[in-house]
Amino acid sequence: MTMSRPEISAKCADLVTAARDLAPEIAAAVPSYRGASDLPASVVAAMKEAGLHKSYMPLRYGGYELDWGAHYYISREIAQACGSAGWIAGLVFTHVMCIGRFPEKAQDAFFTASPDGILATASAGSGVLERVPGGMRLSGRWGWASGVRHAGGLMVIAKEGDGPLFTHFCLLLPGEYTIEDTWDSAGLHATGSHHVKIVNQFIPDERLVERDVYLAPNPPGSGIHSSYVYRLRPAPLQKSYFMGPLLGTAKGALTATIEQTAKRRGQIVGERVAVQTPVQVNLGVATAEIDAATLVFDEYIRRLHAWGLSGQDIAPDDLLWGKRNVTFASRLCLSAADRLSAGLGAGGQLQSNPVPRLYTDCRSITTHVELHWDHSMAPTGMLALGLPTGDPLIDREATDPRADRVIIGTQI
Repeated sequence: MTMSRPEISAKCADLVTAARDLAPEIAAAVPSYRGASDLPASVVAAMKEAGLHKSYMPLRYGGYELDWGAHYYISREIAQACGSAGWIAGLVFTHVMCIGRFPEKAQDAFFTASPDGILATASAGSGVLERVPGGMRLSGRWGWASGVRHAGGLMVIAKEGDGPLFTHFCLLLPGEYTIEDTWDSAGLHATGSHHVKIVNQFIPDERLVERDVYLAPNPPGSGIHSSYVYRLRPAPLQKSYFMGPLLGTAKGALTATIEQTAKRRGQIVGERVAVQTPVQVNLGVATAEIDAATLVFDEYIRRLHAWGLSGQDIAPDDLLWGKRNVTFASRLCLSAADRLSAGLGAGGQLQSNPVPRLYTDCRSITTHVELHWDHSMAPTGMLALGLPTGDPLIDREATDPRADRVIIGTQI
């Protein structure tokens, strides 16, 4: 785990150790919130006490301003205990880097209102902006606002005018939105990915950033910070949000399966299950799948970090590499968790067993649009066949702001 600056590398290592030490405590708490739609405040408080939410919080606001990758190493430890907690650590705690893309005045306002720097985001839905003196008025409803009950602010996308695409990223402070208790999911059940609703809320100009400005390198607020994290084009980073929770749920399932299998006896004649060759092979294949996924994920973090240090825009080959291989590795994690859960038989499917729970969490992560199979794989084939992919970051073509789609990581 090498970062660009020794003191940051040491801090990252400290946070990973803290996450590893915290994981058993979270695992022990899981039965107390089985079926709940939100993580208990005590679990979130324990992660905050360990400083896990500060990885990408700017130094000037009390954070650690780490190089890219800390979220991956931290969340893969937490997710071995609970996929929902790993999701909060790997995704929601990472969103604070979005604040560094807004103008300085907006950053000051957010961290004054939310010193912990936890930001929920929502892009699945619709919002309408109306221009008024000093800003805009916003109304709309969005889903999948993970961690919103534990957040001190919200970022959504919304549209000004009659075009087909959203036009702005909008930053809201506490009291400017309403949370609707809608999250009810088999997998990642405690991520609190509820709907949010906003009605005629005034948003000042400094908390509105135009879409193409936000998605480009060097957005308005990045210049007041030292880290490259706030200056990079955000789309390629998004795919890495899911790697830690994917790997952690698969590894957690493997560890629990080994522990259970070592003690299992056949239900009819009482033979040791551990001596059965198919059981041993199943564990070997799952281990290989997890090892292979780890190699892919580690390499993508290395590439993203090198890109950040370079000061250049991301190379098309690196973008294609991430699109293709991170999604492929996500299926390796899912395959491992699936075979481990199935290998435990009917007796291993009880709600109290962590293996099927972690498998279900892993499966839910792979359904995210960023990991959509066709969107991830087709661009490589298109480019190989001499066809334009439609992604300007790969084709390096000029983007018409009035085009009928925009690239955020996948084609929307």
